[in-house]
Amino acid sequence: MNSVSGVARINDAILAELDDMRARYMATPLANIDHSKLAKWRPKFTLWRCLQPLMEIQVGLKRRVEQVGDHKICYWAGGNSAGPVLVLLHGFGSSKENWSFLAAKLRRDYYLLIPDLAGFGDSDFNPDADYRMAAQADRIAQWLKQLGVEKAHVAGSSMGGAIAAQLASRHAQLVDTLCLMNAAGVPGRHLTQMESGIAAGVNYLAPTRARDTYLVFAIALHRRQRMLGMLLGFFMAGVMSHRKVVNDFIFSQLIDSLKDTYLNLGAINAPTLVLWGDSDQVLDVSCADQFCEQISGAKAMILPSVGHLPMLEAPTLTARVLGDFWRAGTRVI
Repeated sequence: MNSVSGVARINDAILAELDDMRARYMATPLANIDHSKLAKWRPKFTLWRCLQPLMEIQVGLKRRVEQVGDHKICYWAGGNSAGPVLVLLHGFGSSKENWSFLAAKLRRDYYLLIPDLAGFGDSDFNPDADYRMAAQADRIAQWLKQLGVEKAHVAGSSMGGAIAAQLASRHAQLVDTLCLMNAAGVPGRHLTQMESGIAAGVNYLAPTRARDTYLVFAIALHRRQRMLGMLLGFFMAGVMSHRKVVNDFIFSQLIDSLKDTYLNLGAINAPTLVLWGDSDQVLDVSCADQFCEQISGAKAMILPSVGHLPMLEAPTLTARVLGDFWRAGTRVI
């Protein structure tokens, strides 16, 4: 009884912390979305558009589009058609291209499906749509069903991790195994640089000016990846600053989704690997323990000298760890 009541008290404290996090966010200027500007927003040509075709060639997959409800979903597909299906879900402010380094190492053994999540990348954005994590998970489930996928390995990064967790809890029949990679959905024990900024009314992941994009990658990547961060900042500066109002809107729905995501973790039955970089300054590495406490049988692996984006920073190591996990097919690695 004492053990049960102790767990209940911990859960109540975490739920209260998530409520407090949302309340602090709502009290900042970040929560004040300009809906008239949002309604007028349209994609535009940026330097990033020039790099995308080259990344598609590098990854060796094909660009496709599928209508899912009121959104056109753009995605990459390809690899080993005889292999297990692998679904990769990117994080906030990102796109399918975030997976290009890792996907190139996995395509020989797996059939890959890598979408631009609704509202991001080349997929549609609708200012009246619901972009909370449960709604995004339902869209992914519908997309997979339309493609004829009965079961898949699912890995999600950051926001994509929260969506993957919701997918595993809401549509368990579709998820063979689950990897939560530096995932959103639980609070950490330590304040990160990103979280400190949010408390001060600054979202470093949604830069206002093009030159601020370099700071996004300075925070997201380990310091040894400085050159990679500068390169990504150069190519993505235009598109990220142009998307500012859209990213602020979707981020507010992400914040609003954290409690619901946490409450659904206990319903996950799929074998789960929680993968984290030890130097993450977006979501603290201690979040990995929280996920393992909530998901039955989940195990964590912490990657040394890696930040928030293992698939970009250490694609070879990440591919090896994931491959071992998928081949093992159990809850214990």
